[in-house]
Amino acid sequence: MQAIETIIAVQFAQSVFSLILAALLLSFLIAFKHRFLRHWALSCLAMSLYLASAALITSLLPAGTIDPNLRLGLSMFSLAMAYLHVLWLMMGAWEAITERSVPPASHVALVLLVLAVGIGSAMVTPFAPEAGSLRNLIRFSMLHAITGIAFAVTAAMLWRSMKPTGMFSARLVPLAFGAYAGYMIYVGGLSTWMTLNNEVLVHARYLGLIGFLLQILIGYSIIIWLLEIERRRSLFARSQAESAQQRLIHFHMHDPATGLPNRRQLQDQLATEVSSATAKRNRVAVLAIGVHRFKLISQALGWQETDRMVRKLAERLRQRLPADAILGRAGERDFLAVLPNVGSRHRAIEKSRQILSAAAEPLVHHGQELFLALSGGLCLAPDDQIDAVALIDLAQKSQMEAVAGGKNLVVHQGSQVDTEPHDLIRLEQELRTGVREKQFELHFQPLVSIRQRRVTGFETLLRWNHPKRGLLTPGTFLQQAMRLGILDELEDQILHQALSQLHEWQNDLAVPSVTVSINLSAQRFQQPDLAGKLAELCHAMKVDPNDLHLEITESTAMQDFEAGLNTISQLRELGCKICLDDFGTGYSSLSHLRRLQVDYVKLDRSFIINLERDRHERDMTRAVVDLIHSLGMTVLAEGVETRQQLGYLIQCRVDVIQGFLMGKPRPAAAYRRALLEPQLLMREAAPESQREPAQSD
Repeated sequence: MQAIETIIAVQFAQSVFSLILAALLLSFLIAFKHRFLRHWALSCLAMSLYLASAALITSLLPAGTIDPNLRLGLSMFSLAMAYLHVLWLMMGAWEAITERSVPPASHVALVLLVLAVGIGSAMVTPFAPEAGSLRNLIRFSMLHAITGIAFAVTAAMLWRSMKPTGMFSARLVPLAFGAYAGYMIYVGGLSTWMTLNNEVLVHARYLGLIGFLLQILIGYSIIIWLLEIERRRSLFARSQAESAQQRLIHFHMHDPATGLPNRRQLQDQLATEVSSATAKRNRVAVLAIGVHRFKLISQALGWQETDRMVRKLAERLRQRLPADAILGRAGERDFLAVLPNVGSRHRAIEKSRQILSAAAEPLVHHGQELFLALSGGLCLAPDDQIDAVALIDLAQKSQMEAVAGGKNLVVHQGSQVDTEPHDLIRLEQELRTGVREKQFELHFQPLVSIRQRRVTGFETLLRWNHPKRGLLTPGTFLQQAMRLGILDELEDQILHQALSQLHEWQNDLAVPSVTVSINLSAQRFQQPDLAGKLAELCHAMKVDPNDLHLEITESTAMQDFEAGLNTISQLRELGCKICLDDFGTGYSSLSHLRRLQVDYVKLDRSFIINLERDRHERDMTRAVVDLIHSLGMTVLAEGVETRQQLGYLIQCRVDVIQGFLMGKPRPAAAYRRALLEPQLLMREAAPESQREPAQSD
């Protein structure tokens, strides 16, 4: 009697442990999304039910009062669960090795077959007393043998699959499965011997304890395996993120078609050269080179062939330049050359003419000659300027004058800057008048959620309705407003207008929740009482701070990083959402992005430009989006102009989009219908031929 109680206790303990293991595997499935865990969790659950029903049958047998039909029903259920346990074990192992899911139709067919085998084995002479040995062989010995073989096959499959990984679990998991397979085969063989010889060996009563220990070993080995898989996945994800960051840095410092430094890197390199030349009392020449008829050529050749042509031209320019010169691509049709130590002004001009003449020779493309007309604009430091940005602007402005005048080269004349102080005084008067007379107004560009397929918010974009010059974008006046101390008063007007419009939308229109995004200047972001002022303003305008999104650039956040973290924390406590604007164009690293804890990250439009023609750019964008998502942040892409770009961004799992495809910046009244019909913009995106190229705000 004591031996039977021991068997029942062991079976019950095994049942409870199997149930716990099933719950653990299910939790791992939810957390880590490994498909094979679903079948292994089902296998453990089936094993738990099999052992529980077996323990119940064993406990009822000595009493002799169990109804034969109840006993048959319990046996059918127990054997069905036992064979399902084996089936789901094998399915999970196959999925773990092949990383493929079992087809639903095959799954259903196999489950039905196994249930038929389990129930059928219970139906073999269920009531005949003289057939007890046969029932024992079929229900017990055969079941244990089949289970042992299944575990042995699983162990071999796992060993073969996991051995190359070199993980500790690659040895432990197959060993645990193999040991349990040996145990089950031994129990099946021993049961057959005892049945045929009608003899019960003493140690057979305690074999369940060994099975229980091996079951625990399997459970621990699976958990260790899963943890090692996740550790490797985490290390791989980190490696991918770091690689993506390095590619991102390279991408934002180099032109993707030619590999040359782009405008941003050229500015840094030019600043270094100017500083060195000034100290040595030398000159640095900045030569802007433009390609005529570039749009016509690109339309005739197509993007890929145009990129090849541009690479050939870049190689020719590099060969014609001095060894110490720096060549970069400042725009789609613009190159920029920095020539250190040029000596006299006359020598710099002659060298520039030689470069332009030599580079303008025809390019051979697929056996045909392409004639490229080049024009140049030249300025020198420190004669004309010492600021890198200003030097590049002067060179490009001179190049445009060369195009307009049909000349090969135009050299910047320093006397042009003499009128700048007078112009600045006049601009200050106009700006102050504009603020006083409220000539500044907001235009709104829709933000569209890809998942919700509707307009969920608007970005506010400032415009100056100048009485003489017409509608002006911020690029023509914002920097000067900051220099002249007018920006703070101007931003107050922007906030009032934006919140007033948001209040109107939310109260006058029966529409889903809509947000408004406002760009904060570095000057406004650094104000210590910013959160308090915004709280008062939202209260006065009767606007929920949760509907106010504040955009800051990377450079703004990095000016005083610790103070910026504190400001972001205060704004988020207020309820405002923080968006990091122009991500990828500034200084942020992975560690900084993680610490900033913003709600949204807006990808710079440079991510979008080459999506349609460069698979590597798409791969990098996808990696960056996944990285941002892993930090719990929402990804917004700006500058979306074509349906193809939209399609690729959906593939990259971007959350929110903004651009001319969805709508241009317009007065609020223009989007009233879009708010009343949320999917209007998704249905009526303008054809590409009717859209204008995006301009920076």
